[in-house]
Amino acid sequence: MSKACEQYEILISGYLDGELDEGQSRTLEQHVESCSVCRREFETMKRLMVGTSASFRLTEPPDAVWDTFLDNIYNQLERRIGWGIALLGLLALAAYGVVLFYYEPWASNWIKVLLTLPALGLIVIFVSVLRQRLRAARTDRYSQGVHR
Repeated sequence: MSKACEQYEILISGYLDGELDEGQSRTLEQHVESCSVCRREFETMKRLMVGTSASFRLTEPPDAVWDTFLDNIYNQLERRIGWGIALLGLLALAAYGVVLFYYEPWASNWIKVLLTLPALGLIVIFVSVLRQRLRAARTDRYSQGVHR
């Protein structure tokens, strides 16, 4: 391919995209008629452009789809905020319960320690399972596309 044909190859792309002015378009059309190499390149790029534009035609979804999409986003946001507030309240309530449990003189310290040990064991198990589930959720390729 000659240097001139390389210049026209760039113009072919612009021509097919509708980016050339009248003079450039006429010059390219005259060259393509006289040059078999550029004509073959022009036809190849034209078929490629027609094929790809036909297969990648985008359609605008109806308004109902957009409405449900936005509703789902708002619902997820509201639920996350709700869960955050609920967890914060439960933590505050649990902290108050722990303070009352240890500072009220209802039982001896040994009984309080014996009641605390199973609770600590359950907390350790809960944290362990939660950490394992969170780690698995990041790497689980099947849960990424599932809307729950």
